[in-house]
Amino acid sequence: MLSGLFLILIGIMGALVISMQWQTKRLPNWIALLAPVISSIIFILYTPQVLNHQQIVETIQWFPALDINLILRLDGLGLFFALLISLIGVAVFFYATRYLSHQHDNLPRFYLYLVLFMFSMLGIVLSDNTIILYIFWELTSVSSFLLISYWYDTSESQKGAVTSFMVTVFGGLAMLVGFIMLYFVTGTNVISEQLSQRHDIAEHPLFIPIMLLLLLGAFTKSAQWPFHFWLPKAMAAPTPVSAFLHSATMVKAGIYLLLRYTMLLGLSDTYSYVVTGVGLLTMIFGSITAIKQYDLKAILAYSTISQLGMMMSMVGLGGGIAQATDSHMIEIYAYVLFAAIFHLFNHALFKGTLFMGVGLIDHETGTRDIRELGGLRRHLPVTMVVMFAASLAMAGVPLLNGFISKEMFFESLIEAHHLSAFNVPLMVVIAFIGWLASIFTFIYSMYLIKATFFGELRLQRHVHEPRLMILPATVLAICLPLIFIVPQWVGTHVITPAFRGVVHADAIVQTAPHLVQWHGFNLALLMSLAVIVIGTVGVFLVDRTRKRFFSDKESALSVENIFQSSYQSMEHVSGYGLRHLMNNRLNSYIIVTLLIYVAINVYGLIRVGVPKLYDIEVTDYHIFHILLLVTVVLIGFALIFIRQRLTMVILTGGIGYIVTLFFILMRAPDLALTQLVTETITTVLFIVSFSRLPNVPRGKFNLKKESVKIAVSLMTAVTVVSLIFMVQQANALETISVFYHDAYEKSGGKNIVNAILGDFRALDTLAEGLVLIIAGLGIYTLLNYKDRRGQDERE
Repeated sequence: MLSGLFLILIGIMGALVISMQWQTKRLPNWIALLAPVISSIIFILYTPQVLNHQQIVETIQWFPALDINLILRLDGLGLFFALLISLIGVAVFFYATRYLSHQHDNLPRFYLYLVLFMFSMLGIVLSDNTIILYIFWELTSVSSFLLISYWYDTSESQKGAVTSFMVTVFGGLAMLVGFIMLYFVTGTNVISEQLSQRHDIAEHPLFIPIMLLLLLGAFTKSAQWPFHFWLPKAMAAPTPVSAFLHSATMVKAGIYLLLRYTMLLGLSDTYSYVVTGVGLLTMIFGSITAIKQYDLKAILAYSTISQLGMMMSMVGLGGGIAQATDSHMIEIYAYVLFAAIFHLFNHALFKGTLFMGVGLIDHETGTRDIRELGGLRRHLPVTMVVMFAASLAMAGVPLLNGFISKEMFFESLIEAHHLSAFNVPLMVVIAFIGWLASIFTFIYSMYLIKATFFGELRLQRHVHEPRLMILPATVLAICLPLIFIVPQWVGTHVITPAFRGVVHADAIVQTAPHLVQWHGFNLALLMSLAVIVIGTVGVFLVDRTRKRFFSDKESALSVENIFQSSYQSMEHVSGYGLRHLMNNRLNSYIIVTLLIYVAINVYGLIRVGVPKLYDIEVTDYHIFHILLLVTVVLIGFALIFIRQRLTMVILTGGIGYIVTLFFILMRAPDLALTQLVTETITTVLFIVSFSRLPNVPRGKFNLKKESVKIAVSLMTAVTVVSLIFMVQQANALETISVFYHDAYEKSGGKNIVNAILGDFRALDTLAEGLVLIIAGLGIYTLLNYKDRRGQDERE
């Protein structure tokens, strides 16, 4: 059934591609909307089974020799993320139908990318094979690159897409190295099997490198400091993309990865220190930087960075559950992890609501600059109420879901001194950082509403409120107080199954907390009240203190500037080298190729020694071999003196046909047939090509130039022959022909050449086919290219 879901989503993407050719441009909206709707229905139908502690597993064999198979596993954690992605996807896809214009936007292309984005994220949370997870991981980077650069004619979109792609792919490659190390340690790529060997992995010398590489992948994907800078750049994407990316998809992938591997990575205290420290640093950095912004989407982007840091710190604090044995310690760790999952759920709701509201404001006013906005409460009343509720939830104000998870966050920081990895002084430091970041969170959350909807109306244009556009955000906003009213139902049916998928132990699940609105009079409540009081004062002081404490100019030593400088330097160096290497001069290419041949030959001579001719095995030969060899030599010498191009082509083809005769004499009819076909096609193509070129006669014979060419040719021939001699002399490895002799028994192929190409070297043949397909698509694109420069202006 899960594989059926993937087939359905692929079919929807195909339908979108086909719809590109249709006259109506409205249809892709509703075709694409089927993707999250179908996905939501399927996962909702699976919910009763998962709640009954069942796991749905589907396996499709792909590359069993290296344990690379499509294994989809739906447990509590996977279901939690899958439902989040699908249900938020319904709201975002519907919102996009109202946001984008069928007259000015290429809707099939947009929805194709958006469905691919959702498909990739679902693949991440359902994969039970590390290599398959990595493939989907990078697919999210590719699809986000396409979405961010959707309006590719702007430099902002181009820069944002490249930056996000470079950072996330770099982290993905690091994660892949960690996965490969895990395979060498465990002998399997199956995640569930790796987790079952977690204690053995923790004792292996590669455990710490594996942990750091996986953290690098998670930190880059979830925009943790110092890899945060790609996320604000991604705001160049259309707002529906931003809403989806920030609430339920790409940035949550890093959190998911750490939750999935908590029971393994948490076996090291280093994990708790690094993840908690990076999370708190990211949280306070994002909250402070958000106050500096004037763009509404930039404020939300840095708020997402801050909120991700908050979740990451709780995941780090709770990681110690993997090695805890004391019941009280297990209870604290479980409480922290439960709070992290709950806040991730809350964040998806209020952040999706806020982005949709900001998109509506931008859509109707034409600006997101808070210096140009103000007084919109009378013109956009529903939007104001919806965004106000979401901002209050993000700020952690009572009567909304965000208050419960914020209280749990404070309690987690306070209880950290009971944990084995933390002491009282360290607890005070991390609790203060989390509390201070929460104050800044309250300030930017409320200031966003104050600057946008209150004060005097600065806009001169007419503003109206599209009710269908704000509908998805309204539905999400209704959930914010509703969850506060029935938190225990959410905890039992939504958060607990996900928590069970993290810890994999029913005994620990029994310690999962019950979500309640009121936690009593305690230090966490006092911290929340202080946040509200100090934050309220800070909201009215933002305009006065912004210029005094915050500079609009970025430091030259900022992480983003360092990345951009490094990227530009690498691009300059690589461009310089490429321009000098690929200089369109055939002689230079021949020299480089010859040098490589010589280097290989010298290396072989050093390793093997000078070939001894009397040790070389020579097969039986007869007069026909000698005659054919003499013919090839004569034709080769003739080519030196012949000046007519057509004659040269025919004689060169003649050498190829003689090689065909060699194959026949060696009793290799398959190779002979292949050589015959290839040589015929090549000769015909050469003749056709030369017939299209101007008839420029070849220069006169020059003994000096021709001698150089002959010397180069002889050196190349000697190098190749020497390599053959060295290979025959070095018999360190067993010949592979013995393995191929059993082709019929192993593959069922009666033709050994076909068996090698179709079975033994199937992956290589697949790659060759893909290269041909890509080349064909490139040729097709060039043939159908139309120069549209200036066409838009004429239209």
